[in-house]
Amino acid sequence: MQNIKKNIILITFLVLVIFIFYYIGKTYVNLLSPTTPSISREEKVVGKITLEINDVKYESNISGQKTVSDFMDKLKEEGRIDFKEKNYTGMGKFIEEINGIKNSGEKNWIYYVNDKKSNIGISNYKINLGDVVSWKYEKGY
Repeated sequence: MQNIKKNIILITFLVLVIFIFYYIGKTYVNLLSPTTPSISREEKVVGKITLEINDVKYESNISGQKTVSDFMDKLKEEGRIDFKEKNYTGMGKFIEEINGIKNSGEKNWIYYVNDKKSNIGISNYKINLGDVVSWKYEKGY
């Protein structure tokens, strides 16, 4: 019985030592091997997108799948445009002012994608490579 207990303790100890050496060896190999950062689909550069506000063009590169709202936020963070928005639950964001020009009772900011008036909110419209997003201050809603 004494020998059986010694053998169990010895086997447990050997398994533990093997596990420790395996873990240390694996960690050491990972530290020495050259790694290339993996680029997820979201991080890949998509390309150049153009935003027009009353015929003034702003271009920038975007990465991943972005919405018009994301792209405008990026340009705002870069200090290239300024706008105010209001978020409506269930409907998304609504632009109330761009570069100091506010919506009024007569005119509002309306956006177009590739010269077509959009029927999707800026929070939901996914930009495609080469799209031109145009904001026009015009009558109608």
